[in-house]
Amino acid sequence: MSRPPLWLRLIPVGLVLAGAAAAYARRDAITPGAIEAGIGLAGAWMGPVFVLAHVAASLVSVPRWAMAIVAGLLFGLAEGIVWSLAGTLAGTSAGFLLARFVNSGAFVPHDLPRVGSWIARAEAGGWRTVALARLLPVPGAAVNYGFGLSALSYRDFAFGTLLGSLPAAAVFANLGAAGWADPEAARMELIGAVALGLALVALSVVLPRFLGRRP
Repeated sequence: MSRPPLWLRLIPVGLVLAGAAAAYARRDAITPGAIEAGIGLAGAWMGPVFVLAHVAASLVSVPRWAMAIVAGLLFGLAEGIVWSLAGTLAGTSAGFLLARFVNSGAFVPHDLPRVGSWIARAEAGGWRTVALARLLPVPGAAVNYGFGLSALSYRDFAFGTLLGSLPAAAVFANLGAAGWADPEAARMELIGAVALGLALVALSVVLPRFLGRRP
């Protein structure tokens, strides 16, 4: 498969950088309440518009917890969790696939000092590595682009993303459904979401081994 020309690969990079700069300049105005008000104007198309907004937010590193609160504000708890996970998967996939398109085999990340060994361990961990990464307080866009440069399969990336994002989606969508859109207060709920997610990942490791020892 031929590599896309450099100019074509640089176009999305320029758009993402411009979007990130604009988001940073208006960071004080980008709140769950403001996002909810804008998407609410879409009426019956709120779901698809929310997913598209989530894609844009993911590419420029707007926190996923903020979008999960927006989902709760717009759709309530149950539907909010579903739409939050749908937006998360679409947004993270966009970053993952964008990194692969921009790189297109231009360089091999495994050859980079220090980074190469980390990428090799991430690939060996599969979906569990992705799930754990979603539970850590690191910028989601960096995680998406980083995994996109690895040889990790998209199936592991998608499954790990959904599993690792589920606790935060449930916690913050619940906050949104209750009308609690204060970003500072919402951050306090992240500890519980991380603890729940870590428990789920640990269970995925321990339970198969326990069952494997049974007759």
